[in-house]
Amino acid sequence: MLSAFAEVLLPVTLVIALGYALARVFPLDGRTLNRLSLYILSPCLVFVTLLRTDISGSTLALLVLQMLLVMLATTLCAMLAASFFHLSGPRRSGMLLTSTFMNSGNYGLSVTRYAFGDTGFQYGVIGYLTQTILSQTLAVYLASAGSQGRRAALGQVFLVPLIYGVLLALALRAFGIPLDDSNGVVAASVYRGLRQLADAALPLLLLNLGTQLAKRQPLTVGGPLVAATIIRLLLPIPLAYGAGLLLGLQGLPLYVGTMQAAMPTAVNMVVLAIEFDAWPEFVSSGVVVTTLGSLITLSALLVLFR
Repeated sequence: MLSAFAEVLLPVTLVIALGYALARVFPLDGRTLNRLSLYILSPCLVFVTLLRTDISGSTLALLVLQMLLVMLATTLCAMLAASFFHLSGPRRSGMLLTSTFMNSGNYGLSVTRYAFGDTGFQYGVIGYLTQTILSQTLAVYLASAGSQGRRAALGQVFLVPLIYGVLLALALRAFGIPLDDSNGVVAASVYRGLRQLADAALPLLLLNLGTQLAKRQPLTVGGPLVAATIIRLLLPIPLAYGAGLLLGLQGLPLYVGTMQAAMPTAVNMVVLAIEFDAWPEFVSSGVVVTTLGSLITLSALLVLFR
């Protein structure tokens, strides 16, 4: 298990640690970094990834369905936990954000690339896009619903640029419009600029995760945090593996789908929690605990799956 950690998780941990050290040495504007991630880096990464990814067939649909089933199950469990601990408003939103939405992008894609190479990375992209679309639509709704009316919360969904990046990329693929020199120098130059931002997104988002860990509130270990950690790290493993087997997945797609579902709480949830005041100190603590805990759970999964 130690070799699996050193080979796969250590490079990711190093980047996070550098972000943590940077935030401890220099004063950084956390909200600016959050908005950079939310409104520029994530949309560019999703847009370019959709254009570059070439996976077709039933495996794609099965991986999407596997991720949806896991997220539905964890959402229901988080709702039950919130009711059990009598959480409402922003605190309920924070519980849902921490428990449901996994870091399958900057963390998950990095792990799957190191662990399973380019083929595993392509399978990981499917889970990432599924989770990302939900995290930037449903998660925005849940985050803002804690402090706003339902109609206002729903309106926040359409203010997030990522959904428009997804729609634009799908439209370009559907109509067979390439962003290269065949469509003119301007189109090719625009795409190269967006690709530069997309290439920079993963390491910068990992650095942002490190800065968030450095700026977190002191941990208050209690029932809600323990429950959120179990729901986020442990419960998705049997859920994803069992759902994958029932759907007919096997081999590498099954392994990657299960690992993506078992990632720690997404750093973007801290972004949303701060933006919409959805119990950010709890969500930040959840990111810390689940990220540290994932070093053990993911190392164990790597031993089993590789």
